[in-house]
Amino acid sequence: MPEAQEVVVADTGTAGAIFAAAALEFAERGFDAAGVDRIATRAGVNKAMLYYHFGSKKALYTEVLRDMFRAVGQRARAIADAPGPAGDKLDAWISTIIEQAAARPWFPPIMLRELASGAPRLDPDTFAMMNVVYGAVRDIVAQGQREGVFADVDPLMTHLTIMPPILIYFARERVLAAHHEHGGVAAPRRLDEFVVHMRRAARKMVSNT
Repeated sequence: MPEAQEVVVADTGTAGAIFAAAALEFAERGFDAAGVDRIATRAGVNKAMLYYHFGSKKALYTEVLRDMFRAVGQRARAIADAPGPAGDKLDAWISTIIEQAAARPWFPPIMLRELASGAPRLDPDTFAMMNVVYGAVRDIVAQGQREGVFADVDPLMTHLTIMPPILIYFARERVLAAHHEHGGVAAPRRLDEFVVHMRRAARKMVSNT
């Protein structure tokens, strides 16, 4: 994977530099193969500073995951709780997840690896943060059903149908960016096209007509 990919984080100090370096390292190598020495070198600090700010490699990895869950969860919950029709809320929920994943291109490969291995490093608090995202779409689906515009679909199945394509889209874009010769593989799709596609697909899936 390209070493120069930028990660934008709110904290631009030492902790932010360590976080950004770790996000890239975990995305490229996975948790087990990620090296604390490499993270420290990429961040321009010594290992003592890494342990000072985050305590351990595991705690740093957890924070990388929680950063995404925190950002998406807060926005998703606000969308579900706001006034407006359920269809518009579903569109906004999808857009929020895609926008936040685009801002954190390291997250999809990390999450795909974690899920594929049975999520051994997701503690109960991190699971709870992740479930906030599902809770929001669950409530949006329930609202749409009350309004008579959504069919009697299972909210969890709806969530599980929407999320994997988003993770795979960004993982695929990352692969294509690392291999400039696509070798006959379909070219990347623009982000705005993907947003429109996912909104249409989700609307059709839940539609009551």
